[in-house]
Amino acid sequence: MCYRGMFRKLIKLLSQKAALTVFSLLLQITLIVIGVLYAARNFWWIYLLFEFASFLICLHIVSRDMNPSYKLTWCVLILLAPAFGGMVYLFIGRQHTQRRVRKRLNRAADFSQVLLNLTNAQLLTERKQLNPTGTTCADLVLNAGSYPVYGNTATKYYSLGDKFFPDLVRDIRAAKKFIFMEYFIIDRGEIWDGIEAALIERAAAGVDVKLIYDDVGSMFTLPKKGIKRLVSGGVQVLPFNKITLSFDMRLNNRSHRKITVIDGEIAYTGGNNIADEYANKTVRFGHWKDTHMRFTGAAVWSFSAMFLSFWSILSEEQIQYANYLTHKIEESAVGFVQPLSSGPGRDDHLIESAFINLISTAKRYVYITTPYLILDNEITTALVNAALAGVDVRIIIPGVPDKKLVYFTTKSFVPVLIKAGVKVYKYSPGFIHAKMVIVDDERAFIGTCNMDYRSFYLHYEDGALLYNVDSVSDMKADFVATQEVSKEMTHEEVNDVTLLTRLMRSILRLLAPMM
Repeated sequence: MCYRGMFRKLIKLLSQKAALTVFSLLLQITLIVIGVLYAARNFWWIYLLFEFASFLICLHIVSRDMNPSYKLTWCVLILLAPAFGGMVYLFIGRQHTQRRVRKRLNRAADFSQVLLNLTNAQLLTERKQLNPTGTTCADLVLNAGSYPVYGNTATKYYSLGDKFFPDLVRDIRAAKKFIFMEYFIIDRGEIWDGIEAALIERAAAGVDVKLIYDDVGSMFTLPKKGIKRLVSGGVQVLPFNKITLSFDMRLNNRSHRKITVIDGEIAYTGGNNIADEYANKTVRFGHWKDTHMRFTGAAVWSFSAMFLSFWSILSEEQIQYANYLTHKIEESAVGFVQPLSSGPGRDDHLIESAFINLISTAKRYVYITTPYLILDNEITTALVNAALAGVDVRIIIPGVPDKKLVYFTTKSFVPVLIKAGVKVYKYSPGFIHAKMVIVDDERAFIGTCNMDYRSFYLHYEDGALLYNVDSVSDMKADFVATQEVSKEMTHEEVNDVTLLTRLMRSILRLLAPMM
């Protein structure tokens, strides 16, 4: 009887989309490896053909406008294993977006930009209110990514997911016109049950409810019956970059964004996915520390445009953007807000560029929280130069890892930072998932982007830059409080390691762009 139960569980597991996808990918990889080995053993000229193709791929990589560290990693791997390296790069290494998707992204951005011209003109007349250092970052994002700066936008900072989710559910239940939600992970549990019930309730009341989830991020957590329940309740649901049984080279490009827009008047973004551990309802890696922000007023429009551009790509629906534009403003709000997004479809690595600008223009301090610290040369140089110039640079990373190999790689970047004077802390209570940069009491970033290659180059991310906004002081106060329960990493701690550990660090640093 026991064996029958185990057999039924095995059949159920194998019937799930996730298991089928993983099995399919492993089978295809195995067949490719066997085929190449067989061809190389029996047909020497085929092996030479693979080597020549890998050489051409290396030339292609070198000629591409991409991060030098990313180029180096792939070229080394391809040259070490020429028969396989080239194919692996084609499958998972390309920062690739389909031409059709690029066209739709550009068309969506161009169309929405027409509606944003008034805001851009307003920025030009109000730019004197931004200090010179704030202006450089604002102009960078505006010119490179066409994301305008908004005044008249109020913000509310959440230092924990525990505080964020009740407000989110409350605002969803009060929606009258539309609800947009886009998340990387949606997991069953108390948090999602409350949100799901609210979405179905509002859809039944005639509210236009649209939901995008990432098909890989939610592969093991959002079952088919859950999606069917939403659809039957009137919620429109679409997966981002749907996984298939074929080895798709786009599988590596995920939507890591977290966006909620309600009636065009309220928007949320930050680090929280929708799962119980983000509200500390369940414990996975100690205390879960994450942050989020609520926006009301003019800047909400950019979040609407971000969501709608993705929705138009996935649904191929012709979006009438003007139907979702509201003119609500918060006249009493101080400062400016600049929502932005980045991803492989843009080729501008906009959020990384904004990070570098924030760090490089800091005069007094830079405070950073990130779950992963896997840095390219540009970010490392900016952090080191800032510290050497006397800027107080502090970074908080997790004390309890969620992915041990990635965490080991994170720690391999710490010695060079500490040597330059950067202070790095481990969040002792558990796992910090917050993604923030705070500078000089004046500027800040909050959003979904980690300090790693995957977020900078392979994932679609979003966030908001804040200039002289009241919430910047709340973010700083929370950082200081978080630092007080964190342990500073010392020079002796990070350098007193074995020769084997140093070797592993070197290998992981080489492989870092693939993490």
